[in-house]
Amino acid sequence: MNRPGVEGQPLSPGQLAALRLAASGYTSRQIATRLQTTEQGVHLRLKEAQVRLGARSRTHAVVIALRRHVIRFDEVELNEQRGAA
Repeated sequence: MNRPGVEGQPLSPGQLAALRLAASGYTSRQIATRLQTTEQGVHLRLKEAQVRLGARSRTHAVVIALRRHVIRFDEVELNEQRGAA
């Protein structure tokens, strides 16, 4: 990552991608596979996104991102789209 996170800074493309997948219900391991990175890399991206969004948790970061239209519902994969019931 370029600089330590400061609340209010824009999210990086990697942070946005990790947030979208987290919002879709993927685990850190699954996100790492999809983004071709490590689980630690995913945790760092999501933690940095939390800081930049002023969130208290991964889930809170997803909610804030959706409310602020940083990510959109139409970008989130639904369970039936992933083949899970």
